[in-house]
Order: sequence, then C-alpha cells, then structure tokens
Amino acid sequence: MDDGPERYRVRFATGDTISVRKRRSFRDRERNDIERDLPGWPPGKPFAVRGFFRKSGLVVFMVTMRILALPFIIILDALGASPVSEERRGELEERENEIDDFPVMWAGEGDRARTLPWQLDPSRRPWRTVTEIELGESEEFVRITSYEETSPGRWGFSWGEVTTLPGSEAVLWTSPRRDIAGAAVKTFSVGQVDFTITFRDGSWTRLAATSSTGARKIVDLLNGVRKEDADDRDDRDHADAEPPVPPG
Repeated sequence: MDDGPERYRVRFATGDTISVRKRRSFRDRERNDIERDLPGWPPGKPFAVRGFFRKSGLVVFMVTMRILALPFIIILDALGASPVSEERRGELEERENEIDDFPVMWAGEGDRARTLPWQLDPSRRPWRTVTEIELGESEEFVRITSYEETSPGRWGFSWGEVTTLPGSEAVLWTSPRRDIAGAAVKTFSVGQVDFTITFRDGSWTRLAATSSTGARKIVDLLNGVRKEDADDRDDRDHADAEPPVPPG
C-alpha cells in the first residue's frame, strides 16, 4: 500500500579520495566544464583535480589532525562514546568519474540533468538551506524541494531545537517519472550514501543521501521496486550478514 510521497534529504555528492576530496564538477558529454553555462547559477569555486603537492599537503594535514585528536578519541572511547566511524568506501566502480574527476552532473545542451537546481550544491547555498527529494510508489512526478531551518547557531553549526522557517518551503524542480531511466547506489562512497539518477536522454546526476538506507530507498522508489519486495531483500541481506551461530 502506497502511503503517499516520501521525502529524503539529498544534495550533490562530493569526492572522497584525496585527488577530488570535497570537490565536484559539472560536465557535458565531452567532459567539458559547464558551470558557467548553467543559467541562474551563482558562481562557485572552479573545479581542479589536486596535483601531487596539493595531495601531499592534504595528506599531511589529515594525518596531523588525527594525531592531535587521538587523546580525545581514546578518552571518548573509554567512556563508550567514540566518534570514530566504522563506515568505509566500497569498491571503485568508475575511476574516470571517482578519482580522475568527480562529475555530479553529466549533461549536454538541453538535457534533463542540466535543469537540476543549484540549491543542491552545499557550496552555493546558505548553510541553513535543506534540499529534499520527494517521490512515492504511485507518484507520477519526482520533485526537489527546499526549506530553511531555524535554530541557534553560528559558522555553519547549529544546536538546540531545529524547526522549519515558516514560508520558506519551495518546489525547486519537477520531473515526470517517465523521464527517468533508472537509479543506482554507488558503492565508492563513504557509507554508500551516493546514488545516481539516469534520465532517458542519457544525462545523469550523482547525489548523496544522509544514510545508506536513505540512498537505497530512493533508488528502489525510482526503479519501481515495491516496498514489500525491498523489505524481503533487506531481510535476506541481513540474514546473510549475520555470523553463524556456534555449535553449543
């Protein structure tokens, strides 16, 4: 039974490897940069793959920060509140799109993916802006919506009760379901939160959910997988992942 549309937080994905960490590009089908050609988009930092010296500097910085944080991690771990994540990247699928470059939009002139809203890019929007994808099993359209969060905070950090700013809700983008050819979870992302949406014209986008569960549910809905079938698959996967019970 379809209970109506569901909403999940999404944004453009970002690179995880040293060469493209915290970076993303926007390409046409010949891999040319198209950021300047996207109408109405505010300017962003130009994309560039890190060279040897920049990669080395980032590695040194990350190692230094981990060493400085080690005493705090040990203390928190002793208190049972370790912040260390056990999530890891999965298998590399497309070196040209995940290490040598990191396109989150692949679209020629007039392609569907090129119409996606700039608010999906966290580097271009106010930090209180939230973008969500709205879709359901029986919905004929897929929408990207946004709203503003309001809570105490500064410098990109918030605390206390988070609420939606009245009147800030907006529909940014709408696409008929028939224009979408399919979707897939991308394993080469921390926690497997990245996924792609491919349109029938061949263009595509790479987005990120807030969890692997969210990414999988979005992909299932876009691919027309019924909730009952998805639940059965997840139950089988969970059973296969459980360690065998030792003989007693």
